[in-house]
Amino acid sequence: MQTSFAGAGQSWSRIGTRHFIAVSVLAVAIGIIATIEGTAGVGGSHDTDQLAFFFPAAQRILDGDPFKIYAIRAFGSYPNYNPPLSTVLIAPLLAIGQSFLPGASQCVVSGYNSASCRSLLGFVGIAFIPFVILMGVAALAALRRLYPAMSQGQALAAYALVVLSPLTWLNFTIWWHFEQPMMLFFFVAGVLLLQARRPYLAGVFLGLAILSRTTAAVPLIALLVVLVAERAWPTLARVAGMIVVVAAIGFGPFFLFDYHDTAFSLLSWRGTAQIGNSIWSLFLSTPLDSIARRLDLPAAIVVAAIVAWLAVRRFGVSAFDRNLYGVLALAALLVPMLSKTNWPYYYAEPFVFIVIWEFATLQDAPAGLWRWPVLAIGYLSAAATLGQFMGLPSATQGGIVLRLMGLIQFGSMLAFAVVIWQRLTDLVTAQRSVPSSEPVGGGGSLTHMSR
Repeated sequence: MQTSFAGAGQSWSRIGTRHFIAVSVLAVAIGIIATIEGTAGVGGSHDTDQLAFFFPAAQRILDGDPFKIYAIRAFGSYPNYNPPLSTVLIAPLLAIGQSFLPGASQCVVSGYNSASCRSLLGFVGIAFIPFVILMGVAALAALRRLYPAMSQGQALAAYALVVLSPLTWLNFTIWWHFEQPMMLFFFVAGVLLLQARRPYLAGVFLGLAILSRTTAAVPLIALLVVLVAERAWPTLARVAGMIVVVAAIGFGPFFLFDYHDTAFSLLSWRGTAQIGNSIWSLFLSTPLDSIARRLDLPAAIVVAAIVAWLAVRRFGVSAFDRNLYGVLALAALLVPMLSKTNWPYYYAEPFVFIVIWEFATLQDAPAGLWRWPVLAIGYLSAAATLGQFMGLPSATQGGIVLRLMGLIQFGSMLAFAVVIWQRLTDLVTAQRSVPSSEPVGGGGSLTHMSR
C-alpha cells in the first residue's frame, strides 16, 4: 500500500468545486479581517509604504501630474522605488475613497490623520484582495497543466497553501505592499502561457509582472537564461520582445517627462541605500561598505543566471517542463538571500514557486520523503518564524544584532536553496533510471523536450 501524499488521491475523491469556492471565500474573509485589523497598528505615514509613497504618488496622478510620481520622497531622501502599475491602479481607488470617507481627502494633502488614513488604507487594501485569489487560481491552473492526474485533494491542498498562507497576508496587515500578489499572478500566468506555447501573450504578462514589482526581475532573468541555454531562440525572441514592449510602454513616459527623478528612484538610488539585515551587513563600517551596498541586485541576477544555466546543462531542465518552477524557486530565493535589507513579505515569492513545483512533481519523486510536500511546509514554517523578527527596527540599525540577523537570514535561505537543488537532482536521477514516457500536460515531463 502506498502511503505517500502523492499516492493518497483515493481518499480525496469527494472533493469538488464547492471546496475550492469555500477556501476562496475563507481567504477573502481572512483578507478583509486582516486588512481592517492591520490598520489599527498604523500610527503615521512612517508605518507604511502606502502612506509614505504609494498614496502621495497616486495623488500626483489625481492632481493632473501623472509623470511626477518619482519625485516623491519620504524618510528624508528615500525615493519612491516602486514600478508604476500599482500606483496607477491605486489612483482611482484613492479618488473613490476620498469621495465618501470623512477626512480622507486631506490624508495625503495635509499629512497623516489617524482615523481617515486608516480607513482609506483599509479600503484600498480590500480592493487588492482579488489578486490573491487570482494568484491562487493561476497556481492551480499551472498545476493542472503540469500534472493533469493530480487528485482533487492534492490540488486543494496546494491552492489552500497559496491563498491562506500567512506569508501572503503579511502584505495586507503589516507591510502594506498590495502589489506583490498582483506581481505573482502576472508572473505565474506568464509562465503558464509560455508553457502553453503562447509566447507573445506570455511576454505581456511577464512584462506586467516587471511593472508591478522590481523583484520579478530575478526569476525573470532565470527564465530567459533557461530559454537561452536550451537554444529556444524563436520563443526567446517573442517573449523577450513583448517584455521589452510592455516595459517601454510602462516606464517610458516617466523617463521621458521626468528623467531626473525617475532615473534616481529606479536606477541610481539603490546602489547608495543603507545595508540592513543581510549577509552584506558583514561589510558595514569597513572599507568595502560602499562597494557591498551596490552588489546585492547584480549578485542576485548573476547567481540566478548561473543556476538557470546549470539546471539546463546538468539536468536538462526546459522552459516547458515542471522543473522550471524549481529553477524559479531558486531564483526567487535569491531575493531574500542576497538583498541588502530584507523585509518579511519577501518570503512570499519563493513560496508560491516552491508550492507549484513540489506539488507538480510529487508523483515523479523517489519513494520516501520527497513524496510529501515537506519543502513547502518546511519553508512556510521557517519563513513565518523569520518574519516575526526580520522586520524589527534592528533590521536597519548597526551592531552585532543586525549582523546576526543577516547571517541567520542568509543561512536559512541558503539551506532551502540547497534542499531544492538536492530534490531537483533526485528527481532527475529517478526519471533517468526509468524508460522515458510521453510528456505530461503539453510538456510536463522531466526530460529535455524537443524544440
